[in-house]
Amino acid sequence: MKKIYNEYVEFMGNSKSVYISSISEHRGGVAPEISYSPCIVDEDKNIYILVSTLSKRTESLIAQRNVSLMFIEPEEQCEEIYVRTRLIFLCSTSLILRWNGVWWLKIPLFKEKFGDIIDTLTSLEDFKMFRFRPIRGTFVKGFGKAYTIEGKEMDQISHISFTAGEKM
Repeated sequence: MKKIYNEYVEFMGNSKSVYISSISEHRGGVAPEISYSPCIVDEDKNIYILVSTLSKRTESLIAQRNVSLMFIEPEEQCEEIYVRTRLIFLCSTSLILRWNGVWWLKIPLFKEKFGDIIDTLTSLEDFKMFRFRPIRGTFVKGFGKAYTIEGKEMDQISHISFTAGEKM
């Protein structure tokens, strides 16, 4: 399973963006929301994004609710649309306060990956940084090639057995 571990870590590290599924309060109830954001991933598999508070989804992130994240293979690169390679994590959410140590460590990584736009975004007070820490996940590589990801280091990988009734 070390090979699968290395594949999923490389897959998420090479991704430029991540889809974010969250729950927001809407007219007295809750409503699911989905969005995407450019991201960086650190050596501990934490995912970081910079987003504006002008976006609807940011309210839910500020409330630090758990989210589901999905990294997915671009459509134009997949061999079969029904089995695009994808990595899905349930994550905890943390707001990274502006200008603290983590902020200073991660902003250069954003700039390296995305260029000078980061200088503009960080100059705007409405942009916030969030960190998502994976709790558990699923890595799908193709038909019958689905794996659960668990453990403190997200390094406990097991094949999902559909014949045993397991679900992704």
